[in-house]
Amino acid sequence: MTVACLHTAASNIAVFDEAANSLAIAATRLSHIVMPHWLEEAEKSGGLTAEQRARLADFLRSLTPFFEAILITCSTLGPVAEDFPDGPCPVLRTDKMLTDALHRLPGKSVVLCAAPSTLAATTALFCPPGLAPEQHPEVRLIAGAWEAFKAGDHAHYLSRIAEAAQQAHQQGAENVALAQVSMTPAVRLFPPQRRPLTSPHLALQHCFGR
Repeated sequence: MTVACLHTAASNIAVFDEAANSLAIAATRLSHIVMPHWLEEAEKSGGLTAEQRARLADFLRSLTPFFEAILITCSTLGPVAEDFPDGPCPVLRTDKMLTDALHRLPGKSVVLCAAPSTLAATTALFCPPGLAPEQHPEVRLIAGAWEAFKAGDHAHYLSRIAEAAQQAHQQGAENVALAQVSMTPAVRLFPPQRRPLTSPHLALQHCFGR
């Protein structure tokens, strides 16, 4: 089985390769496709527009004959997966597996976002109309985090994420989820029993049945 990972940040390749290695999945079973312009377009328009979504769906459709599954690792682009309800090559949004895992946990939950362009899509995913209001997690945007990421200051980016996660716990959250793949390395700043939930492991476990 070969899974295509559509990234908008090249740094996410290492995140997924590390997750695959920890699950004993050969690196050759992942095919990384990095296309930052999709996110750049969405950011300029304040989110994924209908026209951008249609073009992205056409692009993904052209990939389906060559892979057993496609993972959209960018949360801003994730909603386009809804345009592929079935088929021999499922198109999946990585944060959907994170959502499912978080919804299974009891207690107060907080979802942290770094990129403003993903806030609406993330909120819609984690807080769907069919979910009882008391089960809705609180979705928060981390001020200044995305600016640090885009400036290449990854140490500051991860420290902002860690601070926000610690604050959420101090304010009573029992569960904290990091909505974007690029946020995953921040878990190294926490002891194992306190680490926030992240999506790469969950997505690969779903695809490969691990």
